[in-house]
Amino acid sequence: MNACPEEIPSPPAAPSVTVKVFGGLRDRADHTNLRVPIRPGTTVDGLLALLDATQPALADALRRGLSEGYLNVLVNGRNARFLTGGSTELADGDAVAFLPPIGGG
Repeated sequence: MNACPEEIPSPPAAPSVTVKVFGGLRDRADHTNLRVPIRPGTTVDGLLALLDATQPALADALRRGLSEGYLNVLVNGRNARFLTGGSTELADGDAVAFLPPIGGG
């Protein structure tokens, strides 16, 4: 009889990114921080396609904000405009934040 049962290795977790939404975008999301599974080579634009399936209202609002130029996308704190824009590839564990403009004085 074995005193210690054999440990069954758990399958590796699927790669994913955390999507953070702020401002009025929160009203269109189920949560402020969303965990979205990705595949290797997924880009910021590809992330929007993935969100279509689970968060269609949010994905629509994000696309509208991006096309009208008032929404910033940060990948790990860096503005995607200064990376490769919508073609910026995402990796497991990345944080993608969608930020509307913030005003104040």
